[in-house]
Amino acid sequence: MKYKLWDMSWREAQEAFRKTDTAIVPVGTGHAHGPTPIGIDTASIEKLADEVGKRTGIVTLPPLPYGENDMMKNYPGSIAIRLSVLENIYTDICTSLNRNGIKKVIFINGHSGNRESLLRTGRTVKELGMLIAIVEYWNIGLRLMPDLFHGPGIYQVFKEELAMSLALGGVPDLRPDQGYMGEWGDNPTRKILGDKIKPVFFDDFEFKGGPIFIPMDAWDLDIASPPEITQKELEELKKKGVETFDRLADYIAEFAKEFQKVKVPKLSTNACEPPPPID
Repeated sequence: MKYKLWDMSWREAQEAFRKTDTAIVPVGTGHAHGPTPIGIDTASIEKLADEVGKRTGIVTLPPLPYGENDMMKNYPGSIAIRLSVLENIYTDICTSLNRNGIKKVIFINGHSGNRESLLRTGRTVKELGMLIAIVEYWNIGLRLMPDLFHGPGIYQVFKEELAMSLALGGVPDLRPDQGYMGEWGDNPTRKILGDKIKPVFFDDFEFKGGPIFIPMDAWDLDIASPPEITQKELEELKKKGVETFDRLADYIAEFAKEFQKVKVPKLSTNACEPPPPID
């Protein structure tokens, strides 16, 4: 059975939508990841969405390769879309799917910067009687797969992105005499606010143990780091990337099957009315 929407004729699409009220939408972006290809945030979720579609048969849309890159916009090759524009695009996708009978959408998100627009979209389309879920593989990996996504900290995920890129056949730029910025290295941030205000993750800082948010350009915070990776490590990373895709796809597919069972709650259009009773 076909599950990729773009491989279907319109009659096949009509038949597919009659069998389900759920769809999968992968959304990515393009920005610097050190020596890892710019498109990994899209390539990774395209692969995951394809594997989940195979496992579940849920109608799967093609990936959206452009996304939020505000703090990464000064890196060569970055394409930045305004959050308001992204929200409109995501909302229009949901609205179009709703016309086809879709009530639930699983967004497989490849870039954390898209999250705000996705959340706002989710709130907007509730008025259409829709419910969305946002799945981000790195958060799943850090929480449930510590043998693949081991720390310390979120920056270790960038090594996993390289592993996933290798598994997809990507060719990293591993010139050892070059320094790379853009989510790279063991701790790719520099202290520019003194010793007491510590960088945690780009806009996230810490002061005396408490979280502080200071919007800054990643180019100003990154530290150039050479890709000190041996050929043997590359081979191991590729194997790790293959396993990463397989285990993540199994998990997301299991979630997708459970999400299909959810009954979308009814939304009252009158703020003075009490919420409907729970069935």
